[in-house]
Parts: sequence; C-alpha cells; structure tokens
Amino acid sequence: MNCAPALPVCCTPLDAHWPLPFVLPDTVLLGTHFDTAQLASDDFQRSAIEPPASIQRSVAKRQAEFLAGRVCARAALQALEGLSFIPAIGEDRAPVWPSHITGSITHSTGRAAAIVAKKTHWRGLGMDLENLLNPERAERLAREILTAPELQRMTAGRRDQLAMLVTLTFSVKES
Repeated sequence: MNCAPALPVCCTPLDAHWPLPFVLPDTVLLGTHFDTAQLASDDFQRSAIEPPASIQRSVAKRQAEFLAGRVCARAALQALEGLSFIPAIGEDRAPVWPSHITGSITHSTGRAAAIVAKKTHWRGLGMDLENLLNPERAERLAREILTAPELQRMTAGRRDQLAMLVTLTFSVKES
C-alpha cells in the first residue's frame, strides 16, 4: 500500500478545482490554500520534502509558498503516473521535472497549485496566479513589464483596462 506523506499544517487538503470552463485533457492539476502563519517548524519533515538551502534561509512566506507548491507537484505526479518525485529548483528558478514530464507550479496570496502532463501529450504547460494590479501600480510597473510595442498598444487603448492588461501580460510572461 502506497501511503502519501502527511500534509503540512499550513496547507488545506488538496483539490482539483479547474479555473477554466474546461479541463485540459491528459493533465493533472492540484491546488491547496496555505497560511504562512500556520507554517510549523516540522512541516517540511512531516511532508517528507527536503528544503534546498536557499529555502531554509528564506522568510516564512517563501518557505510556505515553496512547500505548498511542491506538495501539489508531488501529488500531481503521483496521480499522473505513480511517481513520488519532488521537483528541484533549476538554475533559471523553474521547477526541474522528470525528463518525460512537463509542468508548472504557481503560488500567490495563500494559494498554490501545480499542473503536470506527459510530454507525449503536451510540449509545455504554464500557469500563474496573480492578483489584479490596481490602476496606479499598473501604471508604475507597465514600463518594467511591457515591451515598447506592448506599451504602445496598451496605452492607445482604454485607460480603465490598463490594470487588467498589464496584470494579464505579466501573468502570461510569468507562466
């Protein structure tokens, strides 16, 4: 019998809530809510996830994000094909998946999720959770997030849509 490690105290039970009106075929998406304030000193050990040195040195918020994302990723890989695998952090800070798997991990404001699939079905997967930027912040960040042509197109449009467009563009680039 395959017994999964315990969930960290800071995480809710995993769910397969799809944010889209349709499910992507041949994929597994799992998510959780997490609370940084509930991160217990033994949560990594309890969930059998070894934190890299960079995570061990980080603040509780980053530790909780990393742990919640990796718990989702491991469970998604287990559901996809029975793998008990925890993606490492690559040189580009992206998760390192098994060679025949593609996937993505995201976290934002107390929510984390992972999506995985076999490369025979999908070349790549990306997802990102983001809160909508307020108009003032979107205006300040637009020059950092957007290329010159993107900025030109967006500033030519409706001003009340700029925050949504900047947020969506950032999210696409982040995923």
